[in-house]
Amino acid sequence: MNYPQSILDEFKRVEVQRKTGTLCFTNDSHSVVVSYRDGLIAAVSSNLDSHRLGQYFIKNEYLDDRRLSTLIRHTRRKGIRIGEAAVSNGILDGIELGELVRRQAVQLIKAALDGQFRVQSFTGSSQSFYYSAGIGFEHLFLELARASAAHFNQDDRWVVINGERDLSHLPWYPEELFVLGELKAPHSVSSLCDATGLEINALRSMLNVFDCLGLLQTLNAAPQTALVKRTSFPIKQLIPEVTNPAVSEKLEAFRNQGSFISEQFKNLKVHITEAGSVKQLKTITISSAEVEDGKSLVSANLAFSFSMDSNRRVVIVDCDLRRPSLNKYLGVPLGPGLLNYLETGSLAPHCYIRRLQNLYFVTAGGIAEKPVELLSSARMKAFVEYLSSEFDIVILDAPPFAPISDARLISSLSDGLVMIVRMGKTAFSSLKNAFRVVDKNKVLGVVLNDVQAMPFHSHYGYSYSYGTYYSGYQLAEKTRARIPEKTYLES
Repeated sequence: MNYPQSILDEFKRVEVQRKTGTLCFTNDSHSVVVSYRDGLIAAVSSNLDSHRLGQYFIKNEYLDDRRLSTLIRHTRRKGIRIGEAAVSNGILDGIELGELVRRQAVQLIKAALDGQFRVQSFTGSSQSFYYSAGIGFEHLFLELARASAAHFNQDDRWVVINGERDLSHLPWYPEELFVLGELKAPHSVSSLCDATGLEINALRSMLNVFDCLGLLQTLNAAPQTALVKRTSFPIKQLIPEVTNPAVSEKLEAFRNQGSFISEQFKNLKVHITEAGSVKQLKTITISSAEVEDGKSLVSANLAFSFSMDSNRRVVIVDCDLRRPSLNKYLGVPLGPGLLNYLETGSLAPHCYIRRLQNLYFVTAGGIAEKPVELLSSARMKAFVEYLSSEFDIVILDAPPFAPISDARLISSLSDGLVMIVRMGKTAFSSLKNAFRVVDKNKVLGVVLNDVQAMPFHSHYGYSYSYGTYYSGYQLAEKTRARIPEKTYLES
């Protein structure tokens, strides 16, 4: 990258001093305004027409020109921001808006740097934002390095990760995590290409990004055999931590640990822990007899409850490849996730894990055309075995037992099964049919959901909607699908 060091230093200074306000860039006719909150980039705005947020709605096929004009008129009448108006009108959700806001922020800053805009003085002010991008300096620097389109050109050198630095605050791509894991031991470019199976030019681009961030140590000669000792993947140092999620209000175990509902999940955790003293219980499937029984919400709350224990490493996996939901409760993008791992067949399993506070998670990653084939594959079995070897508790959020067979496949990979029954809704015949096909030795118990609590407690009631997504073994309705923006490794 060939950006003025003085400008990069200004970005870093604002973050270190945790400032709130705006940093303005100008040229002869245009301006780019970077808004900060507590040292993090909250939003970036400009009079560059091609970089207005509405244009990102069009580029990503949320709106066309006509509907954008209608939305802009609506924002002016209501006196609200365009992002808020788009979410309130169901054009996109908060997670999708967050992705666009972050993308706009990085691309606008890059446009200002490429256009040799002049940086003005920082102006302290307090602003409110419907959604804050929450981008730190290293995150920004990573994105600028990715956009540089340069290649690492020292093929005659050996490279290794420099030190034991914690990099979990950065939003790594799966391919980058894979290579970072390999670089715990020294490699030449050619040996790294052989070890990862990645295309050579994509690998050189990736190494250039690492080099820009100061992560690489170069060696003149091949290392001694003693230096090439393999080590396990440093999960805590590299797995990306989501720092600004739009977590659902229904995740009481995350939002309000002292509430009555949270206490019920702590009790459930204790019961499962006690059952684990009798037989090994590392991998637990959560399912239900029917749709709309609330099993995904119970799974997420239980996983958060387990993750509060300092001596436990916990991961939850959304195994519903027909109607994913974990990402919506956690407030994170759908991918990368389980589907991507099962379909690609090249990257290591740790490349698809992310973290929210102390809870590690794997989203579904998308909607599969042939979920039964994927969930019954040897790769799925190996994935669960890997998680069991790295984590103390693995929670598999499975689809319901009726009317599909996915849950039977998933429960066969686990040590125990918890069945969710919704009060006044789940039919006894459905529950009976579900228990006919499960391994009785794995059943840990039944959780009664949507129960009216005593008057002095809060109401413990969840609503979980599969709607009409399941019809026999086929999807009756498709979730809106868009082609994701290409990364620098695919361009």
